[in-house]
Amino acid sequence: MDGANRSRIRDALKRDFGPVCAYCQHFCQPTQPRTETGETPPPFDEESIDHFRPRGRFPGFWLDWSNLVYACYRCNQNKGDQWPVFDDMKNQILTAAFRPRYTPVSEYVNPNETDNRRPGHEFFGWDSDSGEMMPAERLAQVEWSIARRTIDDIDLNGELSELEGFDPDHIFNQRRYHLYLFMERLNSDSNFRNLVMQGVTPPGQPFFGFISAYLNGLSPEVSP
Repeated sequence: MDGANRSRIRDALKRDFGPVCAYCQHFCQPTQPRTETGETPPPFDEESIDHFRPRGRFPGFWLDWSNLVYACYRCNQNKGDQWPVFDDMKNQILTAAFRPRYTPVSEYVNPNETDNRRPGHEFFGWDSDSGEMMPAERLAQVEWSIARRTIDDIDLNGELSELEGFDPDHIFNQRRYHLYLFMERLNSDSNFRNLVMQGVTPPGQPFFGFISAYLNGLSPEVSP
């Protein structure tokens, strides 16, 4: 596929998803020209097109629109060609680590909402103290396990355990900052607050899970 067509697809995905990565909620930067040798890798927050079902494993989904995801370079690289298999080592590790809640799964949470499936953002909760994304507690065992596997394989917490000090560029610190800004506006802008209470939560991206999780805990009857 030539660069012009790739750019048109990426721009269309950006309109669908908004300017944030569908996986980690990091704001994506526009694509920058590469060096002539191509040796300089893109910055982690640069926009990219991810194939939810990897091309190498699911060639029939290569240009299926519902299989294309607007993602940052970091999440795209972390996910790579991975896809869960029931008897793989990661399923065995997670089964042991989260017994009895975890059960082996063979799929990830899909950022593209599909008919008769739970929307992507409903799979996740968010701990405002630690900044960690986690499976929503209300999920059934299989859905909880799919969320857990998605978080681990795509590293949606950005290697939280290895973070030292406050890094404003780290994923979970950015989530906390965006939540702080959201709450500031919620408390100071009555029109915005009324929209939220009516179930409208801008920007309304498929993975706007940490805001939804916070509102669900704050006031379940009015959360989006």
